[in-house]
Amino acid sequence: MPAAASGLLLCLLGLVLLRRDIRSLWRRMRWRRAQATVQFQPTAAGPAWRFDFVLPDGSPVSVPTNSLRDLARRDGPGPVTILYDPRAPSRYVEIPGRPGLAALVGVGLVGLGVAALLR
Repeated sequence: MPAAASGLLLCLLGLVLLRRDIRSLWRRMRWRRAQATVQFQPTAAGPAWRFDFVLPDGSPVSVPTNSLRDLARRDGPGPVTILYDPRAPSRYVEIPGRPGLAALVGVGLVGLGVAALLR
């Protein structure tokens, strides 16, 4: 396989691993932060949670979710810092997380891919 093709393949694989971190970085730049409380809300379809927070203008917002990924990022009980879309605050919230192993491996693969492209 030529160096250019293997370099592009490595860069593509690294970007696939980095897609969540890139999306989170984009949201940190564009979305607003708020302090929210998380409440368990049992439903017939299974467990669900509700994020309750207040917008800067004072209007309350409640966002239901069944995503365990968001709950796993919490540090413990009590208020949690979330990111919300100011254009549609009741649509989705995200708890900002720290980069993990996928980000480290993705950066390494992109670096190897760029090195292969420059060879």
